[in-house]
This record gives sequence, C-alpha cells and structure tokens, in this order.
Amino acid sequence: MELERTNSMTAIGRTAALHIAFWQYDRWYRRAWFVWPQVTAILLACRLLVGPQAAPVSVGNWARPADCTNALTPGCAATRRAVFSWDDEVGRPAIANQITVGVDRSTFRNSAADDQPKLAAALGAYYRYDWEKAIDILKSATASDPNVQFVTALALLIPNSTDQARNAEPLLREAAAGGVRQAGSVLGRILFAGAAGLPKDEIAGRKLIDDAVAAGEPYAMRLAAAGYVSGEFGTYDTVKAVDLLRRAADSGELIAMAQLAYCIDTGRGGLTRDAAKAIDYLRRSADAGFDGAQITLGRWFRDRYGGRESAELPESIKWYERSYHQGHSVYALGELAYVHRYAREAPWFDTKRSFELLQLCGSYKNAFCLYWLARAYHDGAGTTRDYTKAYAYYTVAKELGRQDSNLQKLEDFLEPAVKTSAVELAKSISAGLKPVPRVIRLQTAEAAAGASPWPDLPPRLASP
Repeated sequence: MELERTNSMTAIGRTAALHIAFWQYDRWYRRAWFVWPQVTAILLACRLLVGPQAAPVSVGNWARPADCTNALTPGCAATRRAVFSWDDEVGRPAIANQITVGVDRSTFRNSAADDQPKLAAALGAYYRYDWEKAIDILKSATASDPNVQFVTALALLIPNSTDQARNAEPLLREAAAGGVRQAGSVLGRILFAGAAGLPKDEIAGRKLIDDAVAAGEPYAMRLAAAGYVSGEFGTYDTVKAVDLLRRAADSGELIAMAQLAYCIDTGRGGLTRDAAKAIDYLRRSADAGFDGAQITLGRWFRDRYGGRESAELPESIKWYERSYHQGHSVYALGELAYVHRYAREAPWFDTKRSFELLQLCGSYKNAFCLYWLARAYHDGAGTTRDYTKAYAYYTVAKELGRQDSNLQKLEDFLEPAVKTSAVELAKSISAGLKPVPRVIRLQTAEAAAGASPWPDLPPRLASP
C-alpha cells in the first residue's frame, strides 16, 4: 500500500515538473491553456442555442415502414400477417423512376381531325412499348402539331438511349411551348435525372416540374412528391408529398392513387394507417387500368386467403386475370396457375385450369412458370404424370435460375435412357422459348387495340 502511494506521488511530481518546463520554454503550450477553455465555452453555448439535434433522416426512405407482422400493431389488425407488396415506382419513388406517364388525351381534340386517330393509335403502341410503330404511325401526321411532338418524344424515350433521348428533348420543348403541359413535366424529369446519360440540369428540371405543379398538372405533382420523399428536392417532407399525391390522385393520376394507398397503409406523411382506405385507392387505380395496383391486390387477397384470414380468393383471381388478359403479364399468369393449383376448395381448386395456364406461360423465359409446369408433370396435376417432361422442364427452369431438389430426385430415380431423352427435350424446349412480353403498365382502350401474346387464350373464368 505504501509502495503504491509512493509511486502515485512520484508520477504527480513528474507531471508537475513537465508542466513547469513547458510553461517556461514553449509559448504554444502557454497559449493552449487559454484557447481550450474558450473553445469549450463556445461549443457549450452553441449547444444551448441550437438545442438537441434530431436523429438524421435516411435520404430516400419514406419513413420507418409499418410492421404488420404483429396483428396488435395499430392500423394493422385488419391485415394481420398479410401485408402489401409494392413495385419500385410506387414504394420506392425517385424522380428518375417515375417513368409511367398516363397521357392526357383531352389535348388531342386540339389536333387536326385526320391526326387524332393517328395519335390514338400511336399512343396505344407507346403503352405497349412498341416505340418504332408509334413513331412510324406519326410520320404522316402534322410534324408541327404539339401533340404529335409529345407522343413522338415519349416513344423515343422508351429505349432509354442517349441519341433518342437527345432527339426527344427538342420535341418536348416545342410541345411544351405549344401548350402541352405534360411535355414540360416529362422534360423536367429527364433534365433533373439526366435520363439516358444526358447532362443533368437539376435547376432547370426542378423549375419545369414546379411550374407544371403550379399549373395543376397531375404527373408533375407525382414527380414533385417523389422529389420530397427521396430528398432530391433538398428537403425531406412526406406531409407535402402526401398533399401532392392526394391532389394528383383526385385528378385521376393512376400511379398517384397507388402511391397514396402506400402512404395510407404505412402511415406516411402523418396519415393514420387504414387498410380499408388503402384498398379503396388501390381498387380505383386497378379498375382504371394500372397493372401495379392489380398485382398488389392479387397478392394481398391471395395471402389473406392462404393465411386463412379471409375467403376473398375470387378477388385475387379477378386481379390476376385482369393483369394477364389486359396487361399481358406472364407473372400474373403464373401466379394465377399457382392459385388454382393450391386453392382449398372448388371451383377455385382446379388443376386442369392451372395446367392450361402453365402451358401458356411455359413457352416464355420465365423460371417460375417453367418450374410449376415441371411440378404439374411430376405430380400428375391437371395432366398425365410424365417424368421425362418433368425432368426436362426442371432442367430449363434451373438454367433460368430456379433451384430445387426435385431435379436431383428424378436424377437419382430415372433410368439412363429416360434421362438422355429428357436432356434432349430440355434443349429443344430451351431453344424454343420466347422473350417475356413487356407488361402493359397502363391498360387503356388504345393499348387494348394491340395483339395479345396469348394465341390460344382460354375463356375468362367467371366469378361465382
């Protein structure tokens, strides 16, 4: 104990001796003794004046997502385990990804009578992503007409190439100058985001969007809302975003309706979570033809039925059928086949119907459809059991990224000659697969004028 006290006193003495030496011979040491108390005082004063700082907000995040895994969470009691799933344009909005544009066709009345049917046909081709056909249709229309310029520019933006985006930019400027308000909004988006590798001009792009919002243009309101929830407008303001989305939705903007449903469901912008209101806005969006809302509803009603939280499977089927019939969605086609395979009761449990749907989507490069077509042959669900075809379709699904143990089970089970035949069949199937058709995001009358990718479309299943 005495030794520890002696060592402590020795250390104090050495420290004091060093302090005296530095004080006498080092002027910077002496100054530090005066500067640090002043700096500390200034920092404390700033802290008192500014007050406690809020936790930083993550840029690009709407806010903390609603966790509905617990049925007792406020606002989630009606959904329990089933939660909505959202695509990026709805659930992760940024100015760059708001690319779906519902064209205001009322402006077409300002065009020449001969040009109006051409505009409608070109608009349908644009909604089907057939940009070359849209441009070709409008070649014989009045080149100086603002509506012709606008629809042509939209078609040029589909391939997202720098050259075509550069050609679209002057057309959008002319169309905006000619009175097409949406042209200014689209131009604002591509300038702000630097679409297709074009140079960014955030100041000019923001002004075009703000001016269009002030003029009451719904698409610009959706763009501005994305700017506020992503932080791209320099501030994070979900309350202002919700107000803009509500105005856009009330004006008939389909994606804004779905985005507002997302806000209501998750409590963004100070809204009270309300599953019934969210469903209402989603239904309005889906009824008007937005495929993203149809898929969200189809999944939600399917999951509620699967979790025995409701018996609303017919509504899930309704939206999946709408998506694949009118939106040409292979994904919806596969999901519908799955629903009919695993429904608990008739008439929804229908393996024959499931197999028919799988045959339709199994001709495309879609691993989900090909896998479940293999399962149908493997299990004899809706068709005669056929291990050779099952092996072949499992193989093709695996090549497209779908991993499953069933292929190995057949590998261990089948005779070598059967496997050889199945491998050759898989090569033939793979060689004949078609590219997955692009989903029609906005299912309008103009878009419906195009050919369906389903040559042998089965009749629509009637609801009970």
